Amino acid sequence: MNFWHIFKRELRQLFIKDARRAFYLFGASAVYVIFFGLLYSPGVVKYVPIVVYDQDQTQLSRSLVQAFEDSERYEVIAYVTTQEEMEEYLRNKKAQAALAVPPDFSREIKQGRASQILLEANGSNIVIANAVMTSAQEIMMEFSAGIGKGLVEAIGQMPDQAMNRVAPIDFRLRVINNPTLSYLNFFVLGVAMAALQQGILLSVGGSMTRERFGELSGVHPVTVMMGKLSPYWIGGTLSYFLALLISAEVFDIPLRGSMLSLMLLGTVFSFAVAAMGSLMAAVCKDEVGFTQMSLTYTVPAFIYSGYAWPIHSMDGFSTAMSHLFPLTYIGDNVRDLMLSGHAPLLTYGIAVLGCIGLSCFMISVLIYGRRIETSQESKQAAV
Repeated sequence: MNFWHIFKRELRQLFIKDARRAFYLFGASAVYVIFFGLLYSPGVVKYVPIVVYDQDQTQLSRSLVQAFEDSERYEVIAYVTTQEEMEEYLRNKKAQAALAVPPDFSREIKQGRASQILLEANGSNIVIANAVMTSAQEIMMEFSAGIGKGLVEAIGQMPDQAMNRVAPIDFRLRVINNPTLSYLNFFVLGVAMAALQQGILLSVGGSMTRERFGELSGVHPVTVMMGKLSPYWIGGTLSYFLALLISAEVFDIPLRGSMLSLMLLGTVFSFAVAAMGSLMAAVCKDEVGFTQMSLTYTVPAFIYSGYAWPIHSMDGFSTAMSHLFPLTYIGDNVRDLMLSGHAPLLTYGIAVLGCIGLSCFMISVLIYGRRIETSQESKQAAV
């Protein structure tokens, strides 16, 4: 057998006998280009939800608010009348940023004194925080320069007063939850959850694809599934806490949330992924096929979970995709609990993960129960 014989045989294997190889070889890159192209098609984060607290209520303050409304980077979702209301919007993540205008804003500027404006941004999502910082600075510089130009042209002043009139707004920015905008705090937790998911999937897949179901005849399928999945469920939960411990103790990532909330979230997530792994293994012929499927699943699950790009800035298809992955319901919740101590979508995330886990578990019970019955019938027929 020479080179050409081997070459032609491999081509036959690639395109005819095992077409999956051709898909992974040629299709994977195309699929991911499409996925990433759709995901990053906006180019920049747009329509960040912002709440406005205008204590001045003058034409000048309304002009400032209008400058934010006119920018495609922001979407004003509410006007509040108290500081507490503004903070509540940020705490519950109904808004990702808040603009506060002081009561003497217009008067201070007209009297030649600089006025302070406060913009708060949620630093637990560093992509949004960076978008808010850069765009807000651009808006404020343009707005301030416009006011200063008009004031200087209208009145001749001494140098100190002229400086305040040229730059009449003293802009202050405060980032909450992740004030240093640390990429460590932002990325490590998400990567850890993605790695945990893959570890559980590969472990469960190896177990299910190697199982000889003929040896389990007479055992109820629910018992079989619980017995097989429990070690990986428990092990996954322990691995989850180990990841959080290393994040907090080794890398000094804040751990401000309730341990009970973190424990409940991790336990439900581990169950959902273990049950999903058993269902994925049911449609694979062997462990190699399962490994290929799980690896193909991993990247879309991560990029559509909200870690690579905020879900609210995704297109409709990408948003729908994000709801299919368990990682979506743990990533932001773990980050919020760790960095801010509060996760407004925690209950929702736990409920969805529970539904995913129970659904996958029950379907797996039916599939593997049928396999056990088939194995039993084959044995009886052989006898």
